[in-house]
Amino acid sequence: MKDFVLTGVVVVALAALLLPVVLREAKEHGLVGEAAAEPLPVSMLFVGDIMLDRSVARHARVAGPARLFAEVEDVFLRHDVVVGNLEGTLTTNPSVAEASSTVLRFTANPMFAEVLREAGVTTLSLANNHTLDFGEFGLDDTRHHLGQAGLAMFGTPYNEAPLATATTVKDKTLCFVGYHELYRRDPSTVVAKIEEIEPTCNFTTLVAHWGEEYEHEPSVSQRELAHLFVDAGTDLVIGAHPHVVQPLEIYNNVAIFYSLGNFVFDQGWRAEVRRGVMVSVEFVGSNEHFTLIPVNTYLEATLADEAVSAAVLTDLNLDSPTFVLEK
Repeated sequence: MKDFVLTGVVVVALAALLLPVVLREAKEHGLVGEAAAEPLPVSMLFVGDIMLDRSVARHARVAGPARLFAEVEDVFLRHDVVVGNLEGTLTTNPSVAEASSTVLRFTANPMFAEVLREAGVTTLSLANNHTLDFGEFGLDDTRHHLGQAGLAMFGTPYNEAPLATATTVKDKTLCFVGYHELYRRDPSTVVAKIEEIEPTCNFTTLVAHWGEEYEHEPSVSQRELAHLFVDAGTDLVIGAHPHVVQPLEIYNNVAIFYSLGNFVFDQGWRAEVRRGVMVSVEFVGSNEHFTLIPVNTYLEATLADEAVSAAVLTDLNLDSPTFVLEK
């Protein structure tokens, strides 16, 4: 770790190579077989911003929509739950962002709901500043198409119901709560929801859409809110919106990832917006084992090479892509 001490954290250093490089080489040499593909005891994977309009939509039409997640699909399928932030809507409306990149209103073909499900995504946050890009009807359409594909969703642009969803995996109830800072900072409804569901949840994750775009450090507001959510009872905080990876903090033995950066996006003007991180959480006994998997994010998600992986760890202020929180 760099610059701060993690109370109750055991850092497990990898021998030489970062995980994405290991995964790729294992696959190339036929070392990923049945044993490696077996599901973890209980595991979750979190990814950053998914935007399916504009140049991503153009790329999907040329390369095929499945291409957007093809290289990370094996990672998805090794987890019981895969959670992302959907930046935009799924409607039959024509794209306005493709016609002009200055129009920041996003919609994508409803068939992407099935593409996400088939890739292994299970759950999406709608607590962000783009789910109302096509009004309430656009948000309703998005919920309809996601629901038809069997995807769970949670969170709203104004921190109103439905704030949360839950899923049961091997007798463990996993709960997810959404929060959006930009339209209505007041976190009272979200705090109340965390406190309400806490007795029925084995593990609660707060997924927040917050902070300042392209800022590498979390704002004072982000830190205050994260600590408030942890104090209310959440067990993990995952952040989105800045489009760059921000440092990890451990507060009261709870991991706070202020921003995972992009996951699939068409921002490409500098290296920081072209990289992101997937956060894998595995429950082993009462402990939480974290593995951080860096990715390239421009137009499609691919496993990062050693240089990009090292840059992501620097963004996170970490020396190792793995650590354990002892509970």
